[in-house]
Amino acid sequence: MTLFGLVRHGQTDYNLQNRFQGSSDIPLNDTGIAQAHAAFDQLPPVDWDVIVTSPLQRAEQTGRIIGEDHGIPFGGTDPRFVEIDWGFAEGKPVDEMQEAYPDRSFPGREDHQAVADRGYDGLEALEERYPGKKVLVVAHGTLIRFILSGIIEQPLPSIPNATLSLVELEGTTWRVRMIAGEEVDHAVKVASREQNPRFHVEKGQLAPALAAAAAADRDDHSAEATR
Repeated sequence: MTLFGLVRHGQTDYNLQNRFQGSSDIPLNDTGIAQAHAAFDQLPPVDWDVIVTSPLQRAEQTGRIIGEDHGIPFGGTDPRFVEIDWGFAEGKPVDEMQEAYPDRSFPGREDHQAVADRGYDGLEALEERYPGKKVLVVAHGTLIRFILSGIIEQPLPSIPNATLSLVELEGTTWRVRMIAGEEVDHAVKVASREQNPRFHVEKGQLAPALAAAAAADRDDHSAEATR
């Protein structure tokens, strides 16, 4: 069994300004650097064997800080863990884009299922490279949310910066043990590693669960106002 710790990078200025960040290569800000240093302060100690990150600098910065602080070797970067490309919405205010495209069908946006599938591919590749090890993967909020929500078969809220989620992979059994620091236990066995997609991510999960609920609530109020 290989244990994966999925860590979202620390804060950036785009996070602070509530802009779509996606595949844009934005560095950590001072708060994000502090979050990376403090990421494991309140968590039980785990003897992690290696850290692998997305090649985007905010993820690699976070991973290198955690590695240096806790003596964990850096195992390089993997492009399969890059954040979703939001296309036209990259760098633009979230509220503005949500109003213009309520379902997040931004021109040029990367397919949500393809994002989840490359995430699962990346974890399986790491399991083959580090069988039976404990592997930290520092990546991005939407990618991590897609991976987890696919396995547990329900939408999730936004993954906070510098939080840890735990996934176990043994054979074709995937088990989620923690989501953003909160313990859970949900296991699913897929038919084979050739099954594709391993888990379905619905288009409705493009937005975090709370954001989706808020949008639905706004639509309900708008409908009431026009009756």
